[in-house]
Amino acid sequence: MPRGAADRLAYLLKLVAAGPPQFTLGELAVSAGLPASSVHRLLQALLRSGLVERGHGQSYRPGRELHRLASQLVAGFDLVRCARPLLEELVEQWQETAVLCTYSPVMHAAVIADVVMTPHPLRFAVERGGEIQLPWGSLGHAILAFLPQGDAEAIMRQATVGPLSGRPRSSRKELEMELRQIRDRGYARYFDPRYDIAGIAGPVFGAFGDIVGCLGVTMPSRRYQLHLEDDLATAVRQSAVALSEMAAISHS
Repeated sequence: MPRGAADRLAYLLKLVAAGPPQFTLGELAVSAGLPASSVHRLLQALLRSGLVERGHGQSYRPGRELHRLASQLVAGFDLVRCARPLLEELVEQWQETAVLCTYSPVMHAAVIADVVMTPHPLRFAVERGGEIQLPWGSLGHAILAFLPQGDAEAIMRQATVGPLSGRPRSSRKELEMELRQIRDRGYARYFDPRYDIAGIAGPVFGAFGDIVGCLGVTMPSRRYQLHLEDDLATAVRQSAVALSEMAAISHS
């Protein structure tokens, strides 16, 4: 029987990962051999971290953050390794910066996991580990459009002003319309000549069909107009679909 609080938390997490898709507090307490009051206290920490989520009624279930971490471990998550050739191919074909982002449910934001820079001297500074806010830009919208409704609602409510422009985000109605269009066509598009920035991004899904990130290209808006948008969008969307298929195969 684990004794310390840290040992009990780790033990509980193992039971959650190996157990049924949904469980009650009482069921978990019986499995753990611990008092329900102790399990309840430990569950609160797991809930705050996103490793456990509330299910239907009084039940709980493994959280999306737990699935994301497991995916990264199982596939290396080869998400970065598998995406690298796709990013390099996009840069070779389009001569624009290609970016891979992963979604963190706990942060309610995306993180730049990998980037291949354009050979053009005029380019944006895009660094690994940078945080992407979801209510703005093609990279953010490609993820936001496919989040569970409750998560998307929370993110949109928290949004205030754009990180680059300092302007308020689009109205709720405009943003929801844009997100529907993204779901219909399979990619997000952003074009803002006032700040000379543009991009196209496609969603990347995990083995369970949940959104795990996005893959896209970004560039100054003045160069965006030199590309054929339909061809660029098709290339980005196909790369994102290919990466999603790799993720699914790695778990089959």
